[in-house]
Amino acid sequence: MQNCHILITRPEPENTISCERLKSLGAHPVALPMLEIKAIDGAEEKASIRSQIFDINEFNYVIFVSKNAARLACDWLDACWPMLPVGVHWIGIGQGTTQALLNEGIPALSNPGNTTEALLDWLKPVKMTEQKVLIIRGLGGRTELGDKLKEKGAKISYLSLYERKKPEYHAQTFFMLPDINLIWVTSGENLSNLSEYVSQYKPEWKTLPILTPSLRVNQQAKEMGWINASCANGADDNSLIKATEFHTGK
Repeated sequence: MQNCHILITRPEPENTISCERLKSLGAHPVALPMLEIKAIDGAEEKASIRSQIFDINEFNYVIFVSKNAARLACDWLDACWPMLPVGVHWIGIGQGTTQALLNEGIPALSNPGNTTEALLDWLKPVKMTEQKVLIIRGLGGRTELGDKLKEKGAKISYLSLYERKKPEYHAQTFFMLPDINLIWVTSGENLSNLSEYVSQYKPEWKTLPILTPSLRVNQQAKEMGWINASCANGADDNSLIKATEFHTGK
């Protein structure tokens, strides 16, 4: 990994954290976020969020789909619940999301895998009939988790805390970058935004090793013409670093 230029496309603030971690390992991270995370801040929307947070004790399960969902939800919980309600099962999808919750004092559990699909497989033996589940996510996120849990008899509610936006870059941004050796992507939307820019400004990047967080996103990458896509089996730094070391032989 020494002297390897790695393009990090995850949104802030996680991008900076990943870059610092890679620097400590001797790599040369290149920050180019492919998603912007904007907390929902309209007065009406915030009043609705506050109401749902105050009612969070009514749920049997609260599932956080990302680090951003965990980070923003913790701010709301701190404001509305000086002490966490009891009887709630807190679940993070992926080790990074779960660790973010644990760091804030939320006793979250995580499935052994790092994806929605792995979580659903983990919950197969659990009786979900009539269980109330709150899924905390970004606006317009995937519905597969909620749909599958509904099939098991669960009652699903959603709480959207942020919007995801495509950052605006121009040709000069890409032409000023150093030669890239390897790319990290951490979600399907992240990949889609990168692919649009690469097709326009850096089509030769489609031959570079690109690490994806799941088999679903890896297949998506191949369909988009990335000929050297590999699954890191997780969007967290540890999973991506392990996969990077395998690719660089270090």
